[in-house]
Formats: sequence, C-alpha cells, structure tokens
Amino acid sequence: MMKSTKASHWIGGAVLGTALAFAAPAVSDASDSLLVQGDSNDSVSEAQSVLDDKGYYDYEVDGIFGSITAAAVRDFQADEGLTVDGIIGPNTKAALYGESSGSSSESETEESSEAEDSDNEAVESASTSESSSSSDTSGGGESMTVEATAYTADCAGCSGITATGVNLNTNRYAKVIAVDPDVIPLGSEVQIEGMGTYTAADTGGAINGNRIDVHVPSKSEAYSFGRRSVEVTVVD
Repeated sequence: MMKSTKASHWIGGAVLGTALAFAAPAVSDASDSLLVQGDSNDSVSEAQSVLDDKGYYDYEVDGIFGSITAAAVRDFQADEGLTVDGIIGPNTKAALYGESSGSSSESETEESSEAEDSDNEAVESASTSESSSSSDTSGGGESMTVEATAYTADCAGCSGITATGVNLNTNRYAKVIAVDPDVIPLGSEVQIEGMGTYTAADTGGAINGNRIDVHVPSKSEAYSFGRRSVEVTVVD
C-alpha cells in the first residue's frame, strides 16, 4: 500500500493524514510464525523489503510492524485474493515470498482457531452485505451495510489531522469517520445504526468500497471495537 492519508497510521482501515484504524486482530492467517502489528524483528524488515519491491510499502525499512506496514500488508492481501486482516501468516507469506503454503486447498479462514473463526465470519457476512447493497449515495438518505473498524489519532508518528483538516489531537471525541469518497462523499453526515451521527471527514488506504473507519478516543477503544457489520445512512 500505502495509499492512506489519514491521521493515525490503521492503528482496519482509514486515513487521517497518516492513520489507519485498529481492528481487533482477526487472525485468519494463524501460525506459530505469525507477524502482527507490534512485532519488531528481522522478519518484519524482510517483509517490509519485499512489500517495498512489490510497490506496496514506501517507507523506511525499520523492522517495526506498525500501522503503515499493516496497511501495506492489507493492500497486498486484497490484490492477492487473501483474507484482508493485515497479518502475515502462512498463506500471506506464501504469496509474498512465492512459496508453497503446503495447503493450497485450504482457505485462510480454515487455518484459524475456533475463536478466530467467529471474527472472520463477521467479515464474510459484511462482504456479502456489501455486494448486495447500493453504493450510490448521491441522492442522500441512501442506506447500506458496511464493514466498520475503528482508529485513533493516539499513535506514534500520527499527525492526528484528517483528510479534511479536522484536528483530532485537540478533539479526541470528534465524531468522525474515514470513508471511500466514491461511496460516501467527504463532508457528508452519516447516521450509523446504534451509534449516532458522524461526519465523513477522513480517508484511508484500506478504506475502499463499502467500508468505514470510526474515530474513537483511545487505542483500547479501537481494539475493543473490532470489525463489525453496521447499517449506515447518508443523511446530508
């Protein structure tokens, strides 16, 4: 990737100048040699170098698996038809390094544990809903089902400034979401079922199609939010 402009680099999915959202780790690529956000080692450096060579990572190769690296991994996974979770597990490694995963007939969700399966099912359900919902919001009042994750400006190296200039450093409780402007226009007021009204004020490299990233005040709240399917209506 990284195509993000968001304020917090996925600390699941949008961009505040440079930020990405936190999605609770849906570990569909699980293995003992898993690389996940927060890791810092030579294996991360190697992955960053390969992602750089493939045109997904345009940043310092520092061996730190942060939000920029996670965003690059998600973009790569999406292009390769893998489960998009920002985690480098066996299937993602096989695609990244051109190796055999040893189980080509198995999907990434089949490699998950039972606890992880429930998270992946929620993502699959959201994807099904996305394909059947309309992305035409030009008339206003359009409702759709989207996959929602959460992010925060509270991360190392994050600018905290959204794509439309909202300063989340001084307003940690701003009701802002990151969107794909082709689906939900920037500046729109969006009603999220059960959550209230938010302003579409940000974008993100991983926020494409029927996806949104909800700004929350802290990292812990972003992780707790996880990844879920929600109904939204563009009201303005």
